[in-house]
Amino acid sequence: MADEVLAVEAVPLEEDFDTLVASLAIDDTLEDKLAKLKKNVDEKLADYADVKRIEKDEDFKAAKKYRAAVNDVKKPIEAQRKAAKKKYSDLLKTFDKTIGEITAPIDALSDEYKAEIDRYDGECRARRLAALKGHYYDLAGEMGPLVPYERIADDRWLNASFGEVKAKNIIERRVGELLHQFKFVNGLDYADEDEKAWAVAWWTRTLPMDSGEVAAAVAAHREEVAKAAALVSTYEQATAPAPEPEPEPAPLPPEPEPMPADEPEPPLGVPRCVRVVPSRPEPDVAEDAAPAPQRGYRVVIECATADELRRVRAVMVDNDIHGYVERM
Repeated sequence: MADEVLAVEAVPLEEDFDTLVASLAIDDTLEDKLAKLKKNVDEKLADYADVKRIEKDEDFKAAKKYRAAVNDVKKPIEAQRKAAKKKYSDLLKTFDKTIGEITAPIDALSDEYKAEIDRYDGECRARRLAALKGHYYDLAGEMGPLVPYERIADDRWLNASFGEVKAKNIIERRVGELLHQFKFVNGLDYADEDEKAWAVAWWTRTLPMDSGEVAAAVAAHREEVAKAAALVSTYEQATAPAPEPEPEPAPLPPEPEPMPADEPEPPLGVPRCVRVVPSRPEPDVAEDAAPAPQRGYRVVIECATADELRRVRAVMVDNDIHGYVERM
C-alpha cells in the first residue's frame, strides 16, 4: 500500500481541473462549467474510492496520505467558492445601494402624487358621505333616530367608481323596506306601552328581514314577562313575614292567699291591704353551726302607691321588722 501512496502523490493535478476551478463565475456558462468540474472530481476520487481496512502501521500512514490527497481536491474548489461569494455579495450590495439611489427620486415623486390623490379622494368621499346620509334621513323621517344611516351603509358607496346615483337608489329601496316594517311594528296590538317600547327596541336592534318575526318575538316576550311575574309573586309570598298572632288576654290577678291563723296583724299605720308573710323556712343546720341571721318577713302589698310603699317601709323600720316589701 505504501508504493500505491507514492504513486498517487506523484500524479500532478490536471491543468484542466485548475482551469475549470479558476473559471467558475456566476454567468450563463456556470451550469456547464459545474457539470464538467463534477466529472473531473469524480475521476480524481476514483483512485481513492476503495477505502481499505487498516491492519498495520504502513496502512495507517497510507490512509492518512490518501485522506490528505482527497482534501487537496476540495481546497481549491472551496477557496474559489468563497472568493466568488464575496465578489458577488459585494457586487450585489453595491448594486442594491446604487439602484436605491437611482430610484429614490422616483419614489419621492410617486409619493407626492399619492398624497394629492388621497387628499382629493378623501374630500370626495366626505362630500358623498354627507350627500348619502342626508338623502337617507330625508327618506327615513321619524325612523332615522332609531335606525342610523350607519346601520345600512356600505363603504363601497363612497368609491368614485361606484356611482352616487346607484348608491342613492340602493338607499331608497332599503329605506322603503324598513319603513314598511316600522309601520307594522307600531301598529301591533300591545298589552301596554312598555311592551310596545320593547318591541320597537327589539326591531331596531335586529332589523329582521320578515315582519312576522316581530310578532313572534312579541308573543315570546309576553310569555316571558308572565312567567317572570308569576315567579316574583311566588317569591314574595314565600318571603312575606308571618302575621303576628293576636295578643292573649291578660290573666286575671290571682286570688289573695288566705291569711294564716298565726299570721301577725300588720303594725299600726300599715294599710289593711298589706299582708305580712313569714319568709320561707330556713333549712335545718347542725347544732354546732354558726347561728343563722335573724329571720325576716316578706311584706306583700296587694294595692299600693309609691307613697304607701314608703309608709310601709318606715313602719317596718320603726317596729324593728326585718324583711322586704313586694307589690302585687
